[in-house]
Amino acid sequence: MRQLWIVLCIGLVFPLSLYAQESGRVHVGGYGAIRFETGNLERAYDTFTFRRLILTTDVAITSRIRFMTEIEYERFRALELEKSVEPSSGLSVEQAVEGTSESEIAIEQAWLEYTVRDFLRFRAGGLLVPVGRFNIRHDDNLWALPRRSLVDRGAPVLPSKAAWNELGMGLAGMVPLGARGLVSYELYVMNGVALDVEVEQEVKSSDGPGYALNEVKVSFQPGTGTFGLDTKNAKALSGRFVFSPLPGQELALSGYLGRYTPEFLRPEYMRSVGVDGLLSWRNIALEGEYVYTHSGDLRAVAADFARQAVTQVGEFVEGEQGELLKSEVRYDLAGLAGVKQGYWLEARYEFFPAFLEQTFLGEDEDPHFTLAARMEQVWFTDLLTTAAFSEGELVRFETNDRFVNRFTLGLTYRPTALVGFQIAYERTWTDKGKSLADVTNYLVAEGYEDTYDAILLGVVFGF
Repeated sequence: MRQLWIVLCIGLVFPLSLYAQESGRVHVGGYGAIRFETGNLERAYDTFTFRRLILTTDVAITSRIRFMTEIEYERFRALELEKSVEPSSGLSVEQAVEGTSESEIAIEQAWLEYTVRDFLRFRAGGLLVPVGRFNIRHDDNLWALPRRSLVDRGAPVLPSKAAWNELGMGLAGMVPLGARGLVSYELYVMNGVALDVEVEQEVKSSDGPGYALNEVKVSFQPGTGTFGLDTKNAKALSGRFVFSPLPGQELALSGYLGRYTPEFLRPEYMRSVGVDGLLSWRNIALEGEYVYTHSGDLRAVAADFARQAVTQVGEFVEGEQGELLKSEVRYDLAGLAGVKQGYWLEARYEFFPAFLEQTFLGEDEDPHFTLAARMEQVWFTDLLTTAAFSEGELVRFETNDRFVNRFTLGLTYRPTALVGFQIAYERTWTDKGKSLADVTNYLVAEGYEDTYDAILLGVVFGF
């Protein structure tokens, strides 16, 4: 599948780039982010990370028709595919795929817009879901801190982590309000979040004397909906309405409603509500977001799931070296909570000391520093920790209530608006004596590690 993304990227970017030179109607751009991180968790090794490289194209097909694409290379370095077909005692066919760990290539946006009037624009394709302000403004070079927010990415309250897109259609537009005000909206119908399947396989050399273990874990957890067949046979609705009385002042209300269980399970729905805003005055800004998500009756979903799946299947066979090879298949429900809610609130102050104007720091266009502080909190109610099945029955169902907090203080130097050099201190903590790994998707923490202190160095750029 990844090979197809590469072909798609090449097929889109390079022809459009040539077309842009000839017609001037295509803008080719993008952004990227590189980070160094060091922290105090036992397995949080000091590391450089090429977080992502994004390539965008914005095509003005006519004065009223626009096509937008955004392709993401996340932690991506290389992908190699080798095939061989050789005659031997029979026909021998070999295929090998090699790539870098944690790599991903994805379409973040790909949509067509037809403008009837400024207040009525039809859009269709892969659309960013308009819940909260971060998901639709997630470009790394727009932000002053080198890590994305907990609510949207690290401990996602959103039904799917940012940048969250879905395949669908809908309307967007804006209406002037007074001399300087504006009201805008986005309203889409889409396939929507669904319980997605992840398969992990692990082979252990020993499961006791004379044994080897081949374990396959099949996890069902919420994820971005398909760009093909909608296995839920149900559509989701999402919208965002923004009131802006003055430039730099915004207040928005957003929401999402959609079934997330596949057709073979009982219908349960994810409901999200978000409130976000921006207040800015001269060189000071206060920006924030709150999101609440409800996931229906989890116990009923687990009980219905039990009737469809078996939690564990074990079988012993004799291996090539005479050892017993035990194969196990485990089915899990993961990443679900009855209620998730959280917020982030960020304050920023831009400045540039006069004594630096004659130094190399003041030589570029519009150089400035940004001092930023962000407070974030996420709460999980009825976070699913264990769902055990036996012979079609739910025999164990355990949940607990958890929280995770994070405070970040950072400084960014921007020689120009599109490029930033960042340094930040970050402190993340959760319930005393409980692991941060249970409530975040990016920290590798032991069971007793409930606090993480980190220093982050980042470089962000846009073009």
